[in-house]
Amino acid sequence: MIAGRRLAGAVLAGLLCLHCDGRRVSVEAPPPQEPIVDVSVVRVGEGAITQRISAPGSLLARRESQIGTMVSGRIERVFVAEGDRVEAGAPLFQIDPGPYAAALRGAEAGLDLARAERRQMEADLARARELERERIVAPQQMDRLATSLAVARARERQAAEAVAIARQDLERTRVVAPYAGSVARRLADEGTTALVQPQTIVLVLQETAALEAKAAIPESQLQSIQPGDPALLFVEGIADPIETAVAVVGDTIDPATRTYLVTMDVANADYRLKAGVFARVEIRPRARQSAALVPRAAVRTEAGRNRVLVVRDGRAQAVPVELGVVSDELAEIVKGVEVGEPVIVGEAAGALAPGMRVRVVSEEPAP
Repeated sequence: MIAGRRLAGAVLAGLLCLHCDGRRVSVEAPPPQEPIVDVSVVRVGEGAITQRISAPGSLLARRESQIGTMVSGRIERVFVAEGDRVEAGAPLFQIDPGPYAAALRGAEAGLDLARAERRQMEADLARARELERERIVAPQQMDRLATSLAVARARERQAAEAVAIARQDLERTRVVAPYAGSVARRLADEGTTALVQPQTIVLVLQETAALEAKAAIPESQLQSIQPGDPALLFVEGIADPIETAVAVVGDTIDPATRTYLVTMDVANADYRLKAGVFARVEIRPRARQSAALVPRAAVRTEAGRNRVLVVRDGRAQAVPVELGVVSDELAEIVKGVEVGEPVIVGEAAGALAPGMRVRVVSEEPAP
């Protein structure tokens, strides 16, 4: 038993030590090799790309006005009801014109009096000038007459302005539609005393012959939509989609929803659409030509930032990228990688850690 142990020890010592020219050399185990992962790549391609962007939206009146009064008084008559359609200039309601008609007559009488006084002063000054040549009127008297005439002319102008204001107030007792539209709400009836401050709102008028579709688009699509892009509106109860185009792209991102507003004009000459109705908006941005393209699955999003893995010097390197148009299958790379660079695809695109050694075992066709 003891001899067996000694033999095993001798064999182990022989494995660990070698004699060479009388010198003992130690043999160490080799360091572990870094693993190499097999990957598939696709080179960044160049071509055209487009996408469809869907978002909920609403159809709204192009204009909505709260119609009140610019003069105070009792509402004598309201000419329209809720739901009525009116043309521009059509009467909406009438304030009792009696007090304003009387004020106009008083202003006109004041103007007549001012004119008579001015004419009298002009005649007095003319006679005084004739007498001045005969040295009957003193120069001081002439000065007073000239001043009195100037005052009379100023009073006449003041009276004329008072007439104009009184006539305008009388005209304002009848309120007319500022544009063609529909009466959305009627908030006051005959007999109500309308005030200027605070203003009494009598009617709410909406322009409904032409509507606006508004949709909130995620900020991730900020580079995708441009004015003029075609769009379709899907409204419940209407079989065919409504064709339109993007009119305005908002410049502000809502910090609460991280969306921006897109507006489209919608013709409604037959009034089949109602303001406030829900619509599903599908925008079809124009195709981007000569775009740098990669498969959408190759793009990885982390902490709100996009990146791809490219093969450089035998390793997987993470490269931040800025995306443009994104379709169901492809993504446009606006900034980050160049056409022709190998981008890792497949499961490795989402599982590999940056910096790992890789070996390209297959290359897929460029998109």
